[in-house]
Amino acid sequence: MQIQELMALIEAQVPALGVELQRAAAWVARNPRDVGLLSMRQQAAQAGVSPNSMARLAQALGYDGYGPFRQVFQDALGHGAPAYKERVRRLQGETASQFDDALLRTHLDNARSPTVANAPKDIARAVQRMRAARRLYFLGTRSCFAISYHFAYAYSMIAGNGVLVHGLGGTYPDQLDAAGPEDLLVCVTQNPYGRQTLEAARDCRQAGVPVLALTDSPLAPIQAHATQALLFDAGTPSYFHSMVGSLALVERLLAKLAAAGGEAAQQRIDAFERRLDASSAYFGGPSPTPRRGARKT
Repeated sequence: MQIQELMALIEAQVPALGVELQRAAAWVARNPRDVGLLSMRQQAAQAGVSPNSMARLAQALGYDGYGPFRQVFQDALGHGAPAYKERVRRLQGETASQFDDALLRTHLDNARSPTVANAPKDIARAVQRMRAARRLYFLGTRSCFAISYHFAYAYSMIAGNGVLVHGLGGTYPDQLDAAGPEDLLVCVTQNPYGRQTLEAARDCRQAGVPVLALTDSPLAPIQAHATQALLFDAGTPSYFHSMVGSLALVERLLAKLAAAGGEAAQQRIDAFERRLDASSAYFGGPSPTPRRGARKT
């Protein structure tokens, strides 16, 4: 079982647990990194329960003991930056059919992951945060920039308060300087985690700016700076991490935002479409309207 699946299972099982096990489960949910680092006795002391309660929690979740339960968190902690060369070497030793089958299965799992890993109430809470914000700052670095760009662009079709943080010329701090407690920083980050994204999230939280993190693990370093985090999977049999899960999560949020946007979203996207048509932005679309006084040819 992957860490995202286990965290979702814990949340789903909490209502059926006794008071003592609920307290243990709540501590695990709040401190997933410490589950992989501390001994069971240390965890129990911090959770305010007996060590036996931690073992009973693991058994209630289907594990033979606390060791296998804890191993899931330790495995997640051990996923450092990818060894690209080793992944390419492994790929070169596989047959085409082996790779194609594995890639298809992984793509499907990643596309489903935002639904599996995030409860509907958590998605709804994130949408509410975004709709309540004065300005939304979209940030992603390296491969995640493509996802944040898509998020900002598609969001601009239904609302006018989005800002793409592109950091050209090293201007990340300058672009975020005006952000305040009424705004929201939306970060996309996955392993390997971009240093500039983490630093921007840290600085924003210190300045009182809420941070919504879209990331691939409950143990991701951005969790330390996030007001709220939503999860996706980024696993892949290829040499480069998959972007399918992050894109699926972004598309889900965009659809929810559009559905909740009411008449304002409809008017905004209508004006957007009119601008596209007027400029003949797409092949086969309407021809642009000639400017007044333009010479006919």
